[in-house]
Amino acid sequence: MAALTALVCAGTAHAGPPGKWTQVTGVAGQPDQNILRAGLVRTADGVLHVGWMRAGAGNSASVLHSAISANAKTVSGPDTIFTYSGGANESVALVRAPEGIRAFFAGLEAGSSLDRAMATATSANGQSWSAPASASRSGAAKPVYVASGLDANVGLDGTFYSAWGDSSPGGGGFHVGLDPSIPDGELPAGLQSDPGVGVDSKSGQVFVAWNDLDASNVSVMALSPLGAPVALPNSGAGQLQHEVATTGRIGAPGVFIAYTQGTNAFLGDPALFRVDTGKATKLTRKDGEMVSIAAAPSGRLWMFWKDSGTVFARRSNKAATKFGATRTIRAPGGSAATIYSLTGEGSRGPLDVLALVDPPSGGIANFHQRILPGLTLKAKKKAGGKTAFKVTDAGAPVSGAKVKVKGDGSKTTGKSGTVVFSLSPGKHKAKASKKGYASATARSR
Repeated sequence: MAALTALVCAGTAHAGPPGKWTQVTGVAGQPDQNILRAGLVRTADGVLHVGWMRAGAGNSASVLHSAISANAKTVSGPDTIFTYSGGANESVALVRAPEGIRAFFAGLEAGSSLDRAMATATSANGQSWSAPASASRSGAAKPVYVASGLDANVGLDGTFYSAWGDSSPGGGGFHVGLDPSIPDGELPAGLQSDPGVGVDSKSGQVFVAWNDLDASNVSVMALSPLGAPVALPNSGAGQLQHEVATTGRIGAPGVFIAYTQGTNAFLGDPALFRVDTGKATKLTRKDGEMVSIAAAPSGRLWMFWKDSGTVFARRSNKAATKFGATRTIRAPGGSAATIYSLTGEGSRGPLDVLALVDPPSGGIANFHQRILPGLTLKAKKKAGGKTAFKVTDAGAPVSGAKVKVKGDGSKTTGKSGTVVFSLSPGKHKAKASKKGYASATARSR
């Protein structure tokens, strides 16, 4: 862990995914706060940008940017987006923009239009940023600075949407566009926290989801066009201080929300809700917290969550109706580590996950790892003493996978995803592998 802690400092550090954790935030001997919520966005060059907050001297706090290279082998930064004299909200949101990247954040800057309001700044590459401007009404009525979470997204027509949770009843809200003279929108009455904003890539509809602390559920509401809130089924196990992860799909319809089913936040089951159909799907009956979601190519979705010091991840089929093998990734420090937050980005196929971790040694920091989707391998006895091995990804056959049986050679799957071996009597172990996937094993008898 000491080596992990030393991996990143100002400038450039080396990483080595998949299969390795690399520290991204909490650098230069300044550990992160356990309530930090980093923002992620990927630009067209494949670089993954990270927005985060770090406390400074006195009451000051800086909104910072770091970058993970397209091949995930180097981390650069941090670069300063803006420094508040009076402190900053722990959440930062990053969104693709014509300029490259647009950041949304909030803080205390007495005597400034930025004071307590949603603020925004842009950058071409994350290294230098425009002067921030207010992106909501005056922060006096709805102080975004003390909001319980904030998020932002961009509609298909280029309109930006931002949302923030309550610090007190009536303090939460949303804003359409970037003009601070336009009134902020109202979330329903009560206490809302941890909002997430998602956009349907086909219809253009925009939705915001949040934890409703008064009703003890997760709710979702259309922002464009404006609609009424709807409670997600069996959503009483809200994950407080963790964004209600909400996303559209890449090149396919629907907005999806990752949440936890049940009544106990520590014993609930990871689940997925599709807003337009109202259908909920349980991912596993095993406990899971901080359930998160990320869009992947061809309409696929990544779902991921944590239990104790372990991260679990599954990628869906193209219809987002079935999920593949569960990847199990130990956090830095393993079972002795505490995971405080999860976020991720999957637009290039694998999942780039960022975990806010308190390891056994070293301070709290965000660590990155690239996770590959997992293959599934099953063996089936056939007539004539033969055994068929089938390789699938979220239920779909995988061609071009190499299946190796110890002592009996290897074969490559065709369109059916199946290979057949004539095996001697007894137990045999097979392994399936293909570039871009984590391998799978199976045993035949």
